[in-house]
Amino acid sequence: MTTDQVFAVHTSKPDSVSAVEVVFRSEREARAFAADRSTDDRVLSASVTSYAVGVLGSRRPVCWFQYGKEQAVRFDRPGIFGC
Repeated sequence: MTTDQVFAVHTSKPDSVSAVEVVFRSEREARAFAADRSTDDRVLSASVTSYAVGVLGSRRPVCWFQYGKEQAVRFDRPGIFGC
């Protein structure tokens, strides 16, 4: 059985916790979109998460961006909870 892997992009904004904005089949496309999206007005950060379609527990953080630059995974992400 082959499992499809997808990459979701979600953003953090000062006044909301966002849901997934878009899903890509390619990690490269998701990373490019997230980097660009993280430069938009009122976007604090954009994250990429991978999933195996239909597989519970397959969620895996890939990377996150702030101001178009990839950030180290160890740093807290900014958001409405004061992080």
